[in-house]
Amino acid sequence: MRQAIYEAVLNHPVHPTAEYVYEQLKPQHPSLSLGTVYRNLGILAEQGLIRKIESQSGADRFDGNVEPHFHVRCRECGRLEDVFLSYDGQMDAQVQATTGYRIEEHFVTFSGLCPQCGKKEK
Repeated sequence: MRQAIYEAVLNHPVHPTAEYVYEQLKPQHPSLSLGTVYRNLGILAEQGLIRKIESQSGADRFDGNVEPHFHVRCRECGRLEDVFLSYDGQMDAQVQATTGYRIEEHFVTFSGLCPQCGKKEK
């Protein structure tokens, strides 16, 4: 079951929620529970196979791309997409020098209006 959950995250281009993964897999796996999906997503994230993107305003999302990259989220519809810019390791070093923390990585999520929601707002 974990493999099916992993593949559901990998095959979804816009970072699915646990509920979305559950809804996609339930027809093929009738005995699947939402708890099983959450548990396995947590394990996959702990193993570094996927990334958990925590949300302050809604459900957490999951990303099959574990390479350093950024995200952009639409404040209106909640769409979350990858942004591929150069990963700035200097930022990690600066924060470490300033705070004394041992920085392991950083996550950046830009917020704004996606093109579709921007058109609606005009």
